This record gives sequence, structure tokens and C-alpha cells, in this order.
Amino acid sequence: MSESTSFDLLSASLTGRQLIESSAGTGKTYAIACLYIRLIVEGRVPVREILVVTFTEAATAELKKQIREKIREALDLLRGNPSKDKFLSEFVEKLKSRTEARGDLLNALRMFDEAAIFTIHAFCQQLLRDNAFESGSNFNAELITSQDHF
Repeated sequence: MSESTSFDLLSASLTGRQLIESSAGTGKTYAIACLYIRLIVEGRVPVREILVVTFTEAATAELKKQIREKIREALDLLRGNPSKDKFLSEFVEKLKSRTEARGDLLNALRMFDEAAIFTIHAFCQQLLRDNAFESGSNFNAELITSQDHF
């Protein structure tokens, strides 16, 4: 029998490693989006320095969409618009500087095209391309994810 513990998005550590195991439809994408908001505001981490890696292209697309929407929703809340999101409401309530948070989130939204949200394969391909010389790989290497057509 495994023991289940509740994951508190508002107090979970933003440093070190955290393992979150859960089945489909349990809110992993939501949790990642909330932690992303905390990294931007509490950690003052620019989007280009936050890495999110998942398994499928569909999951990657959904993460990008949800994270961008969560940033917009947080900005709307900081501008005085109501939100039904309990996490965001509690998060904004405990902020020390709403002005600073607004600036960080606005900057994150502007720079979101630089966000590192990848599938595992795309992340590996990016690393090989960016570090082709150091890794000794071909500068024009192509990552093949399926050998079905061979």
C-alpha cells in the first residue's frame, strides 16, 4: 500500500529536486503552471532559464498553452480583475510587492517565445545542436524518433 501525500503548490520548495507521481487527469499540468508562476515571481527566474520537459508533443503544446494562460490570469488578478483560481488568489494575497510581481510576469509573457518547454527528444536535439563541438556530434545531426520507415 502506498502512502499518498498532498502537494502544496504555495509552499513546495522551488529548489532541489521534487518527484511528483500521479495518474492521468490529476492536475500535473496545472501544478507545473503554478510552480512556473512561483519561479518567475518568487525566484525572479526569467523564462529562458526555466526548463520543462515532458514526453509527448501534445503534452508540450498543452503545457505551453496552460503556462501562458496562467501568466495572463495572474497578471489580470494583479490588475484587480477577479479570479476563480484558489492558488492564484492565495498567491497574490501573500505577495510582498505586487508591482514587482506584475513587472516580472509581464516580462515573462513578453519573453515567452524563449521558454524552454520541450519533449525529451526535442530537448536532447537542442542540447546536441547547441553543443555540437563539445559533444563531438555532427553539426547537422538529426534526431530520429522512429525507425518505422527504414
